[in-house]
Amino acid sequence: MFRISIRDIFRRCEELRRKGFKTIDAHIGAPSHEPPIPVKKALEMIGDDTGRFYRPFVGIRELREEIARYMRRFIGFDASPDRVIVTGSGAHALFVTSLMFMGSKGLAPAPGFSHYYDQAELLGIRLKYYDPTSEDIVGEILGKLDGEVRFVIINYPHNPTGYYPEPDQLLTLYEELRHRGVILINDIVYHQIYYEEKPAFPGDILIDSFSKNLALPGLRLGYIYWGIDGLERAGKMVYWSTAGASDAAQKIILVMLRHLTDDYFDYVRNYYRPKQQLLVKLLREAGFQFPRPKGALYVLARHAGVKDAVELAWRLLREDRKRHVGIVPGCVFKGPKNSFRISYGFLSLRDIEEMVEELEEELTKHVETSLHP
Repeated sequence: MFRISIRDIFRRCEELRRKGFKTIDAHIGAPSHEPPIPVKKALEMIGDDTGRFYRPFVGIRELREEIARYMRRFIGFDASPDRVIVTGSGAHALFVTSLMFMGSKGLAPAPGFSHYYDQAELLGIRLKYYDPTSEDIVGEILGKLDGEVRFVIINYPHNPTGYYPEPDQLLTLYEELRHRGVILINDIVYHQIYYEEKPAFPGDILIDSFSKNLALPGLRLGYIYWGIDGLERAGKMVYWSTAGASDAAQKIILVMLRHLTDDYFDYVRNYYRPKQQLLVKLLREAGFQFPRPKGALYVLARHAGVKDAVELAWRLLREDRKRHVGIVPGCVFKGPKNSFRISYGFLSLRDIEEMVEELEEELTKHVETSLHP
């Protein structure tokens, strides 16, 4: 079976752009809002000794303390800096966590972030899957436990659908898993990008990144909050895999966190909400179906006229098109064959309108071709 990735679509869009074609980049999960302060200003404030010394491999103390304050203030999690482990990206945070569960059995969302599956395969972790958009997420997950499942990973607001359950459901799920001795790993990288009620973020292990909420993906910095036994070994996994995160990236994030204000994340949500609302409206009018995108930067759409989203993705990137659209087939996320993810984080309102026009035009062409081969 042909395998496609987000990066395949990304590279094709880059190739078309270099040739001078118009591309609408609805593929990679890129944010476009501004960070708390300009990066240039942060660079001026990080100090001349940055990068000249070895730092603790679990992260510099000042940053771990600031992250703990950040978690208490904005996530509502009673965090201690001693349990914060700084990592070289959110993907690295997930990898370090996965290393701690090598050879075990876990439960992961499908559809979901592709790194869950790739890292599990690499590390000999056996995964079972649950539907992350289930209206009864507690029953959905508990019904998949079999006595061997050691951990459950959740990710809300969810990539690739943007969905999240009501807070009470997740709190109940956490209590039920604790009662059964099953560890809850919570991937919370979109925790401030929500458009309805504030989600809940319970868990034994929390994974976060500064790529999405602070719009700084190029710094490649994340962290783990390790709330269970094994803290020292988890920290050593960082040392053994990277010897610690970049000193410069840590210092920049430290400055950014110190400049966060109470209204910053209101700005972030208000920045993306019009894009989310317009995309939902236009897709519904065009006959697309999708789980309710209450947060993050994504919609996972389906249409009766789409049988294979891989074919659709490549048709939208043919060189003979006037406008090219980069979408990601749902199979990348273990989603249905006829589904595809739209990332609207870097799109303008006009981009969204043009993208839906291209989708509708492509569906019309496909139907006509099917009727008159």
